[in-house]
Amino acid sequence: MPKSFENGVSFYTEGTAKISIFFPENDVRCIWCPFCRSESELGRFWCRLTNHMVYNPNYAELPEFCPITLKKEE
Repeated sequence: MPKSFENGVSFYTEGTAKISIFFPENDVRCIWCPFCRSESELGRFWCRLTNHMVYNPNYAELPEFCPITLKKEE
């Protein structure tokens, strides 16, 4: 049974995850990211990594709030 934190939370333990995102044929835009989700009833897109609204998921580059770093081609 998880704690209930009746007196509030005094600190958080930080965790990180390293994941790979694959974009088709160098077409790097939010619409291809699995973390870009649509609210179909409102027609909005949201980044599930940062909780930012994505105004244009078809824009031809990632927005500045995106935490994804692209692998350098060798």
